[in-house]
Amino acid sequence: MKLLETTVMNVGIVGCGYISGIHVHAWRDSGVSVAAACDLNEKAAMQFTKDFKIPSHYTNFSEMLNKEDLSAVSVCVPPRFHTNIAVEALNSGCNVVVEKPFTVNTDEAERLLGTLKKTSSKLTIIHSQLYEHSIFHAMQRVKAGDIGQVVGMDVGILHSPDEIMAADKNHWCHKLPGGRFGENLPHPIYLLQAFLGDLKIKSVLTDKLGSAPWMPFDELRVILEAGENKFGTIHISFNAQGHDRTDVHANIYGTAGTMHAGIYPISSLMVSKPGRGIMHFGNMEQQIKIWGAYIGNILSKGKTPRYYSVSHARIIKSFVESLKGNGKPLVTPENGYENVRVVEEICKLIEEKRVSQK
Repeated sequence: MKLLETTVMNVGIVGCGYISGIHVHAWRDSGVSVAAACDLNEKAAMQFTKDFKIPSHYTNFSEMLNKEDLSAVSVCVPPRFHTNIAVEALNSGCNVVVEKPFTVNTDEAERLLGTLKKTSSKLTIIHSQLYEHSIFHAMQRVKAGDIGQVVGMDVGILHSPDEIMAADKNHWCHKLPGGRFGENLPHPIYLLQAFLGDLKIKSVLTDKLGSAPWMPFDELRVILEAGENKFGTIHISFNAQGHDRTDVHANIYGTAGTMHAGIYPISSLMVSKPGRGIMHFGNMEQQIKIWGAYIGNILSKGKTPRYYSVSHARIIKSFVESLKGNGKPLVTPENGYENVRVVEEICKLIEEKRVSQK
């Protein structure tokens, strides 16, 4: 494994799309040098390295690994390429950051974990919404006992019909198991796993309200059970009103209160207590902290939220610290595997429903 043996750690970016720019900022915030970027589309690679002032660009990943002295790579390509790229990087001695989903199925996840065990390298996965301001603070308040014992959680993801991935019939997401839902599901699953623990699927419900023929379903509801009589639900819709809109939120239920967390587009956190509702000073104080951090990031980084993600920064910073020998990364390979396992089971049930409709 290539640890931080020198004062400068060099990393490479694989894939030059929008999310890759967020990785560049996160690495640099951790004091790491982004030395090269790679994309099959040379024009995209050239433009990306120019925009982000990265010294070198490549169209061949193996060539980048051979020519550059890289300690780590960020894998920011469509999910079907994650495993092969990560395996090659690990075998070359690089550490790896993988965008979610970790892999497209458990077979690939097992192959990747098997390779990882044969090396001394480290790997983490970007479970971004888990470390956004609202959820990050919600986890702290749950640990402090603010709402008592957690007994349930709902996660909602509402998209308008013209959401950029869903509306493009040629987008790679439609080729995933579960289609567009397969790209979305890792987010609510890792949120539920973080607050509830291990999950078992109780029911998967689908519906079709929209008119896009390449999407057999555009409504999804999943009911899951966790240990100690805890339940979680997921609602994903592509029928929200408005243009190019997305809303992500979560409700966390406890024996002494309920939390409502706004995750996207704006972070917010409200606690409702029996007999008090949401009208108490603690909510105002908490919201000031969240919005203060949110605005502070924009001012200090000189970037809009579109180009800077505090969650990516937190995850990658923890990964860099782990490479220095300071603990484990925030998201472990085992977390990634468990996420893939549950998503795979749900997507199989979605596919069974699609086939039965023919």
